[in-house]
Amino acid sequence: MSKNSRVVKFRKKRTLNIGIVIFLILFIYIAINTYIYFTKEHISIYEVQEGFNVVDSRITGLVLREEQLVSTDKAGYVYYFQKEGARVAKNASVYSIDESTQIMDIITSNDDIIALSDSSNVQLQYLIKKFHNIYSDQKFSYIYDFKADIESAMYDILNQTMIEKGRQIQEDTGFTYSYEVFRSETSGVISYYMDNYETVTKDTISKDLFDTQSYKRVYLRTSNLISMNTPVYKIVTSENWSIILPLNAEQYEKLSGKEKIEFTILKDNFTTKAPVKIFQSPLDGSYYAEIIMDKHMANYLEDRFLEIDLHLEAVKGLKIPLSAVTTKDFYMVPLNYFTSGGDSAQKGLIKEEYDKDTGEVNLVFVPADIYYQDDIYGYVDTNLFSPNTWVQSTDGNRYQLSVTNKLTGVYNVNMGYAVFKRIEILYQNESYCIVDKNTSYGLSLYDHIALDSSTVVEQKIIY
Repeated sequence: MSKNSRVVKFRKKRTLNIGIVIFLILFIYIAINTYIYFTKEHISIYEVQEGFNVVDSRITGLVLREEQLVSTDKAGYVYYFQKEGARVAKNASVYSIDESTQIMDIITSNDDIIALSDSSNVQLQYLIKKFHNIYSDQKFSYIYDFKADIESAMYDILNQTMIEKGRQIQEDTGFTYSYEVFRSETSGVISYYMDNYETVTKDTISKDLFDTQSYKRVYLRTSNLISMNTPVYKIVTSENWSIILPLNAEQYEKLSGKEKIEFTILKDNFTTKAPVKIFQSPLDGSYYAEIIMDKHMANYLEDRFLEIDLHLEAVKGLKIPLSAVTTKDFYMVPLNYFTSGGDSAQKGLIKEEYDKDTGEVNLVFVPADIYYQDDIYGYVDTNLFSPNTWVQSTDGNRYQLSVTNKLTGVYNVNMGYAVFKRIEILYQNESYCIVDKNTSYGLSLYDHIALDSSTVVEQKIIY
């Protein structure tokens, strides 16, 4: 036999690879936790912050002034001497009318370029900057207002140029053109738009006048031929003006008895204080507030509606999303059944506990917080006692825990599990509420609460 035939081959002993085992354990652990994470219902957390709200303070007001529309008794082309917002005295020149287009034809046939004066240039820059500051994608009407402002400024420039060039042509050529100058019959501030609100008074106020969607204004300045009895300008004859505010029941209650009110005009964030009067419309019976102003009329000459923020009583507290608010049942227990137990000063109830072995009834003190109390009852958490449990007072009277009532609150999750905390709502709108920060068994600043109370089970661990 050969030497090779005597060699016996042994199988290699397999050993357990500890690295693979650890890897498999970690893989299974991660897989299980991943499955739990994606299948469990997640609870969003909200951190309680301080908040305040002014109760229904923002109102769109209607501006009333002493206004007079002035119509022309002559047909022709109108050239204005006064700018929008100019103050004029009685008998001041306001506009002229040219019955023909002779002077217009001479001026327009000239190739001279109309140069802007420094004041005109500043005025146009101001209008562009003003539009840039107030523009909003939500209010497309700003574009139309800007267009009207620019047109008004250009008419100012054109009219002044027409008058100056007309005089120059008359001096150079001796040509006279037929125009008649019209003067103001009273002093006041000039305006060049109408909106059919010029005759509105407190006695004719009604809800439909506040419909800003159907509101229309007509600009009076035009380069077209106008007929007789056409309105050509408007004059505001007094610095006294008013802002009429429609009131709901809450606003009426807050303003009743006030003689003055502080408010902010949101257009330019101007804050002031003025007398206020409450009145009832004879047309629709609704209540309105009249803010009486004797200054700043010219600043809002172009405005028929102003958004006002009334500085009413502010509500301050803790701001809570409405989605976090819930209710919970509590036992109503007469206050004389609460006592202190043993060496502790903590309040609680003496519960009757039946011993099945001896058949006797034992009295057991159970600490119980009073979440809320009125003159008769204290409210106790229903999780502490089974329904229909009997409790005793210190004088031996018995009371069965069966009557419940609801308290409003949220779920606090500071400790990793849900605990009910009572809240007292001071103010509420469609998305959040302001709650009292001094409520017993309530919330504190920076507490963490469940954002959606419907996803929470009380006392359940959430982390």
